[in-house]
Amino acid sequence: MNEEQHQQPEPHDPWAPVTVSADAVAEHQQLHEAYEQTLTAAGYGTDQRARYIAESGEDPEYAACVWDEEIVPAAQAAGVLPENPAPFDPAERATLDARDAAISQFWEAHPEYDVFSNSAENQELFRQAMAHGDDKAREVLGDQVAEHLLSSPSAPAEGAEHAVDDIDIDI
Repeated sequence: MNEEQHQQPEPHDPWAPVTVSADAVAEHQQLHEAYEQTLTAAGYGTDQRARYIAESGEDPEYAACVWDEEIVPAAQAAGVLPENPAPFDPAERATLDARDAAISQFWEAHPEYDVFSNSAENQELFRQAMAHGDDKAREVLGDQVAEHLLSSPSAPAEGAEHAVDDIDIDI
């Protein structure tokens, strides 16, 4: 027997330095474009999504959620559509891996956390775990972190404060 066939793949090290290569991005882009073509051919493309949202009579954000979270997954479950082969780009995948590893590390260090309790202590531990995951992902990935996947926004840069003006609305 060939021993190579029975070897387990090496576990991915979420703390290893991460560089998102142009090749990985290009491969993801190709997979994504092919999947979009499949969606369009099956009647679930971006034009069909926009039409559904416009004609649904629902709030557009709600209709978009229904399309993304109910209609497309139902079509996938029925076998009409294949699963998305690359739902996350390489930077998003690296962000999720680093964040998940950091949160797991946090929970291992805090066995007192009770997943069935909604106590103030548990709520605080949960917030700390999410912040730890976000901070570690930012530390490991630097400027390649996918901020939109983290639970807390990063601190705004110096001078990036936004002024909010009151808006007068005539009713």
